[in-house]
Amino acid sequence: MVRVIHLVTAILILSALAMPALGDDAIKRELVEQVSEVKLPVLARYQELSLMHRQILITLQTLPSDQITGNTREWVNIAAGNNGILKKFNNINDLASKGDPQSHKTALTDATRLKSDINSLDGYAQAKDNFITSYPKTALSHFFADQGEYFEALAETEIDTRMEIDYLSHALTAYKEAEDITKTTYIDLKVKKLKSEYQFDMEIVNTSSQIGEAKFEEASYGFNHTSNPVAVATGILSARTAKRELTTVYELYLKHGDERAVQIDEQLLEIDQIHTELVDLFLKYASVFVVFFIVVLVGVLSLMFKWTHAVDDTLLGDEVIQ
Repeated sequence: MVRVIHLVTAILILSALAMPALGDDAIKRELVEQVSEVKLPVLARYQELSLMHRQILITLQTLPSDQITGNTREWVNIAAGNNGILKKFNNINDLASKGDPQSHKTALTDATRLKSDINSLDGYAQAKDNFITSYPKTALSHFFADQGEYFEALAETEIDTRMEIDYLSHALTAYKEAEDITKTTYIDLKVKKLKSEYQFDMEIVNTSSQIGEAKFEEASYGFNHTSNPVAVATGILSARTAKRELTTVYELYLKHGDERAVQIDEQLLEIDQIHTELVDLFLKYASVFVVFFIVVLVGVLSLMFKWTHAVDDTLLGDEVIQ
């Protein structure tokens, strides 16, 4: 009876020792199956991610069952889980595959955040020792380089300086993340130069706009007070100044592809009309003044002639009397 008890105890102890191994095998099969089911378009887009995917499978398949632990499950989920690096990278790639710049900007932001997930893999010896951590870093570097080229190409064809600066700024961010020193230096200088030139021109625009708008108001006042010759004359001079200043604004807006150039162009046409009508009105006033001046002059000359004639008659009469 004692022997039977000892035998049963030994069987139970051996069963207990064998259970973790069975559990480890189950985890291993589960993880291999989970990673095998990962079939994403991004794996074809970036070879490094495809190599990462294969390396995860090889690592899981070659690791002894007793080394498959909860820690293994953690790094596998970070790398290839439902919300893992491969899945996030695929979402980023989907965004970057769209044609609109905003999607690319979002992809760039998401890719920058993905760096923390990739760096977290370095904390797992199994992933690091099997070179799994290096593949996503290389793929992300290539992604950033691709985005840098995308935004740089957009900037080259953009006529609006503000948008050109925006695109170049995103290109600069991408090249920095890609650690492309040559491109980073080149784009950084280009952005600084463009910003400096734009800010300088906009200072001129602000000054000219203030003067131009003020003179436009004075010209409009003259246009609305045509019964006042002084206001008309002042309006003509103001219209000329307004046109000069707002033409400067228009040319600078045009230079920088600013859509506000259309509005200024319309205002310049209005100034031309005001100036033309004020000049016509001023000429009418001038004509009236000239006619009035001639009438007065003729009247004065006539009086002078009569006075001279009277003086001559008087002198003549005095001579006759003498």
